[in-house]
Amino acid sequence: MMLYQKYRPATWADFVGQDKAAARVRRIIERQDFDRGAFWIEAAGANNSGIGKTSLAWIIARSLADDFFITELDGGRCDKRAVEDMERASRTMTWCASKPFRVWIVNEAHAVTQGAVDAFLTFLEALPRHCVVIFTTTRRVEEGLFGDMDSGPFASRCHRITLTNQGLAQAFAERARMIAQAEGLDGRPVEAYVKLVQTCKNNMRAVLQRIEAGEMCDE
Repeated sequence: MMLYQKYRPATWADFVGQDKAAARVRRIIERQDFDRGAFWIEAAGANNSGIGKTSLAWIIARSLADDFFITELDGGRCDKRAVEDMERASRTMTWCASKPFRVWIVNEAHAVTQGAVDAFLTFLEALPRHCVVIFTTTRRVEEGLFGDMDSGPFASRCHRITLTNQGLAQAFAERARMIAQAEGLDGRPVEAYVKLVQTCKNNMRAVLQRIEAGEMCDE
């Protein structure tokens, strides 16, 4: 298992650098009356890979549902039939679960088919209780995500969470150094990690790959 997989943030404390986004999500899902919803997790600006979109989706999912009731889909393979399968599953009670929700994560959501977009509009409009759908994408919702179709009605059915790609270097560097120390791969001061994060354009996945290759060990 690669470091970025082994150390994917699993708790809110592990999810660093995106305090505003995390606080907004928690205000929503920790409300006493929260019983269903959809989230659109996007990234602001360029160089937005590896800043935490999928990690945030999984933290939300595991806050609400047992792993058995979390399904992760690739947007490029998400068609009308996949959405229909989700809708059927949403009406099955999870009596054996320790947490009450079913959650679906759709990565690269801008790549879903036209049929899936149409089906999602109906599904999300009347989302059953204890169901959550989380979309992640590297693109902003205004960018004409679905070809000629207006993305506004789709986005209006979701809580829109925008991750920043600014001001991440220090938080990411401290997290990366902690991981390097845990793996016996550290030999450099935190300033070197800050420089590494900046070189990798705040892509934590790329940072951990370079640490795994021994870049931060004593020379």
